[in-house]
Amino acid sequence: MRVAFLSALAFAVASGIAFGAVAAEPKKPKPVDIKKEMVEKCGAEPYGLVDLDGKTATKEEMEEAKFQVTAFITQVDVYQECILKLANSLGERLSDNDKRVLGTTIQRSQQEKEAVGAAYNKAVDDFNVANAKK
Repeated sequence: MRVAFLSALAFAVASGIAFGAVAAEPKKPKPVDIKKEMVEKCGAEPYGLVDLDGKTATKEEMEEAKFQVTAFITQVDVYQECILKLANSLGERLSDNDKRVLGTTIQRSQQEKEAVGAAYNKAVDDFNVANAKK
């Protein structure tokens, strides 16, 4: 009986040491599904388009386009800020690939914002030339 008790005690001590060794190892951060996180936290990436010919547009169409372009630029700014906050909140959980995805997303949205702004500015220039008082 004493042997069974000592065997059980030895097993418990050995198990405790083994579990203690496992518990002492640093935990690896839980992997992130970055694309899912981006959509859930920040929504879809804003997409803009200026379909406006400044040479033939009316003043009202130009004003409406200005409103839409301004709203789009604001959406992109909010989206980019959200992506940056998401990156900061996930911190160490981000893999190098996740960081690349986040960087590419911000870069792509910035290029889209600049393209929309440039297209609108071109339409404004065309409108001003077409409607210049002679």
